[in-house]
Amino acid sequence: MVKDVDLKDLTNTKLRNLLKSIKSDDQYILKENGKPRAVLLSLDDLEVLKRAKANKEKAWENLFANLKQVHALNPNVSEEQVHKDVAEAIRAVRQR
Repeated sequence: MVKDVDLKDLTNTKLRNLLKSIKSDDQYILKENGKPRAVLLSLDDLEVLKRAKANKEKAWENLFANLKQVHALNPNVSEEQVHKDVAEAIRAVRQR
């Protein structure tokens, strides 16, 4: 559930109550003068976001490592030839 909270309405008591009641899938967008300034979410949701970010970074690392291996195995193949080969492979797959 996503809710907007205006910072001018957020007293210490309201903040304490918000913190005590927050659970997974709760997200509070903290706004000042109608502009989003921060997000309040559960620690569980933060951990999910951290894992997703780490997985994405690892996927990019793996992709670049694989590209380096392919390049090392084909040092004499030009970039133009690679583009042609990839385009042909895509056409072949799409025709199936």
